[in-house]
Amino acid sequence: MTTKTDFLRTIAIILFSFFLLTDIFSQLDQRRLQFNLRAGLTTGSPIITKNIPEGATGRPGIGPNLGLELTYRFLPKFSITAGAAYAQKSSQFTSPVSGKYDAARGIFGQRFPFPIRVKYTGNVEAGFNMTYLDIPVSINFHTKKWRFGLGYQYARLLDGTLDGSVDVKALLMKFNDQEFDQSYNIKDYDHAGLLKISHRLTKRISLMTEISVSLQRLMIEAEEGFSNPRNVFANVLVTYRLF
Repeated sequence: MTTKTDFLRTIAIILFSFFLLTDIFSQLDQRRLQFNLRAGLTTGSPIITKNIPEGATGRPGIGPNLGLELTYRFLPKFSITAGAAYAQKSSQFTSPVSGKYDAARGIFGQRFPFPIRVKYTGNVEAGFNMTYLDIPVSINFHTKKWRFGLGYQYARLLDGTLDGSVDVKALLMKFNDQEFDQSYNIKDYDHAGLLKISHRLTKRISLMTEISVSLQRLMIEAEEGFSNPRNVFANVLVTYRLF
């Protein structure tokens, strides 16, 4: 779980990023500079795109997204945007699993000189709960009321968990509600492609959707019987132009 201290530290990082970006952009034409506050919700899930187990189900989570962004319009219809945001990304899933199990270690709690590996099947119920500092950068195309952007997002993991329980059957043995925790296996950073669509409602207020698709796998290594997913998330945001 993210603590109050983690949240305050994230806000401090976002503010520092803003002042740094402001200093960089201050060297440019101020008339072309725009600073926005952004707030909304993040939804989505780590997903696998192939070898999906039959019967697997998932439920995307919903979390807050709070941040700042600076846009510099270097041509009448083109601009560059950089920002920083606090984002909570989560999901729940159930899935059949199968693989090979070291029976000696499971029964006796010891590693024998050679493993006694037997096939197992089971069902897992688990969830991801991750908090990131997102740093998106995009190139945008403008029309009268719309803005379309393509870019890149670096995300730093501030806190992340993957835990749950699993029911396992191996030979004549059955183990129910075995708790597991794979939080240590989540990578502490992410790289993603970014698509942004924004619609201006008033001079200062806009609605924006961001879709990020990770360019890498989420876990450091895939455990036997599990697939290694990648993050796919969408932000639904309201932005407010300060200047």
